[in-house]
Amino acid sequence: MSAIWPVQQAIYGRLTADAELGALISGVFDEVPESKDKPYVAFAEITETPLDSHDRIGFEVMVTLNAWSAYRGFGQSAQVLEHVHRILHRVELEVQGWELISIAHVADGVRRVNDPNLRQGQARFRVWVQQNR
Repeated sequence: MSAIWPVQQAIYGRLTADAELGALISGVFDEVPESKDKPYVAFAEITETPLDSHDRIGFEVMVTLNAWSAYRGFGQSAQVLEHVHRILHRVELEVQGWELISIAHVADGVRRVNDPNLRQGQARFRVWVQQNR
């Protein structure tokens, strides 16, 4: 049993439903199509750790999202991360088959990568879920 896919689906649905973010980026992706226009948001990593209670299965799910930009500074990636934070931090999130305990922003960062024309923003969120009763 795993909460990874239901959590990813819930976050994807929340991000793609936001009109302001949608106007800023070319999409939200699990697997980014080749030659996709930037900026966009992509799932980078999702891990889970058991967080069971006495009578229920639960997980702490750590979700890392990347905001990729071709802007030659940190501004655009940081702006995308600001929207992602607004959309996901401490919100009600419908996770299929699971009860959401909490979703919280953990960290942000923006960095240069090997390609001088790219910037990578990264946001991490902690999602706590327990199996529905």
